[in-house]
Amino acid sequence: MIDLKNFTPTEILIYNYLIAHPDEALKLSIRQLASTIHVSSASIIRCVKKMGYDSFYEFKFDLKQQKLTSQTEKLATNYDIEIIDSSHDFFKRPLLQQYAHELTAFKKLMLNANNILFFGIGTSGILAQYGARQFMNFGVNSIYNIDPFYPLPKEGQDDTKRVAIMLSVSGETPEVIERAVSLKSDNFHIISITNNNYSTLAKISEINFSYNVKPESIKNNLNITTQVPVIFILESLARNIGQRK
Repeated sequence: MIDLKNFTPTEILIYNYLIAHPDEALKLSIRQLASTIHVSSASIIRCVKKMGYDSFYEFKFDLKQQKLTSQTEKLATNYDIEIIDSSHDFFKRPLLQQYAHELTAFKKLMLNANNILFFGIGTSGILAQYGARQFMNFGVNSIYNIDPFYPLPKEGQDDTKRVAIMLSVSGETPEVIERAVSLKSDNFHIISITNNNYSTLAKISEINFSYNVKPESIKNNLNITTQVPVIFILESLARNIGQRK
């Protein structure tokens, strides 16, 4: 297993993307990949060298060999049922190190926070409710909202202590982005939990927690991307905020 202790935050971002999107890593050139992740080509080269490769070409060659081996093993099995553990790669990462910077910023922000608003739509809305309950368990005044058109009170609040935690898998849901922009204009501090940190919601957030797992969807474009990492992040945040008591 790769030790990420000497990786910079940018290199950790690149590493997470490479292991979460192997097909993209194989088909894209280093410049295209850099543009997709919003990093420099030099950063990608430094990252793959820390992963033990002499070049990006060598990394892609090894990745292709691993894919061929995996396909061969699948053909050799007699089972018709394919078991997919979508969150397996997530929990193989050094998560406390990966989120160290974000957790530090989160705990600092929470020192002055009295009211927490959780917001999400669909499955993210259900997890917003779960997050609010977890925070309440630790004595933090929290509410959740799943209706993008629901009016929120704007008076009688200390603007420096209002925090909104926004949940969205893609980070591109128009209603979620619109609500985030609206809350930001009302002086809410915006924290987001998304599948990647280069989405629109992540970019307009003060703090973003991204989990970088393989997106999945079924017929009618229903998003079935695993939300196990989101539960892990929510519970980690609740326990960190609980430590301030």
